[in-house]
Amino acid sequence: MSSALRKSSNSSAPGPSGIPYSIWKQVHKANEQLLPSLFTPLLTHGYHPLAMKKANGIVLDKPGKPDYRTPASFRVIVLLETVSKILERLSALRLASTAHSLRLLYPNQCGSLAGPGYFDAITTLTHEVGLLQAASFEVSTLFLDVKGGFDKSAQTSWL
Repeated sequence: MSSALRKSSNSSAPGPSGIPYSIWKQVHKANEQLLPSLFTPLLTHGYHPLAMKKANGIVLDKPGKPDYRTPASFRVIVLLETVSKILERLSALRLASTAHSLRLLYPNQCGSLAGPGYFDAITTLTHEVGLLQAASFEVSTLFLDVKGGFDKSAQTSWL
């Protein structure tokens, strides 16, 4: 619970209830058993209450657009309930822990998980390339920018 709360920024805008992360952190500090006792049954039964699924959508202008009469000139941010985001983080932490303990992940996985980061990824890549070059293999590396691979104009055409 503490790690899920620690990653939550007090400056994040709350959802419809208006309860910011700072309140959840204070609740947890006052009684460390309260939030786990609320979340454990939800996680055990795989239930996500409808009240936790409510959100506020805020439409923002994209800066520097020549014409603000098209949907492509705006972006929507969604403010989910903070309690729901905490539940999602707990679920993600439990899934990552289970996947790691069952050895479901590639040993050199360096993204989307706590622990190994960019330095580990660079070190692993350098090591693997060195081994292959020492064995007289020709080596190349392909890096993909998944987010950049989606055409933004195609995304807005269905709005």
